Amino acid sequence: MSISKIIVLFMIYSFAGWLWEMVYTPFEFKYFENRGFFFGPICPIYGFCILFLQSLMKYVPFFTSESMSAVKLFFICMSVSTLVEYVTSWTLETFYHARWWDYSNFKLNVNGRICLAASIFWGLAGITLAYYIFPAVDVFVEVVPSCVFEIAALILVFIFGADFALTNASLNSLLEKIENANKEFTEKGESVYQAIAATPAQMKKRISDLDFEAWEKARSIAESLSSSQKQLMSRITGFSYNFGKDKNNKEKTNIGNKIKEYLSNIRHSSKEKN
Repeated sequence: MSISKIIVLFMIYSFAGWLWEMVYTPFEFKYFENRGFFFGPICPIYGFCILFLQSLMKYVPFFTSESMSAVKLFFICMSVSTLVEYVTSWTLETFYHARWWDYSNFKLNVNGRICLAASIFWGLAGITLAYYIFPAVDVFVEVVPSCVFEIAALILVFIFGADFALTNASLNSLLEKIENANKEFTEKGESVYQAIAATPAQMKKRISDLDFEAWEKARSIAESLSSSQKQLMSRITGFSYNFGKDKNNKEKTNIGNKIKEYLSNIRHSSKEKN
């Protein structure tokens, strides 16, 4: 398969994954929520997994042999997709201190990154793709002229690159604001606790005051965000608690989650008014 065809199929599968997220998330969050890392309507993790499975089914003898039953295929798809999902979640949180999905409320989950229900879905999706979708895609690839794929691939690469650059720049700027705010309140928290350690009676009030200051800071940052950064915040499930922690008292200030909650409350309030 040519590079241009791989690129086009990757984008199609990524778009299909985004569509699925749009159907699924209202059941989870009880309201429409645009999901995914990018601003555009794509979820690359779907594109990568589906394209990888299609390559295995087409070029690896083990997967093309008659001994490959539906049960075997189910467990292979379930295992590989679950591994990719876990690694992707860990990678995003490591580099960006945030999560784009969280299965903590699901039974039999591992660190909120994967869960049994999602893994079973990946297995069933793999069977559906292998037996129904991939044969239709093979016909589509054969019918469409190569020049169409080449032109489409160039356009999609440009769009994908622009989307990645915009998303990365906006996200890095957002994280910098949150990190600076977290550092500010970590330092303030440490000085406060050191100063009043000998007077426990003042501790509760000062902690309350500090938390109020954190909310005020979060509100100020939230109102200064660009529309693209607010869109990013809506896509993030939550920021890592390691992203802004007071080492002395272990209080998890995390301005990022306060900003997200503030924006979420505003969004829900505006929906109720409408």
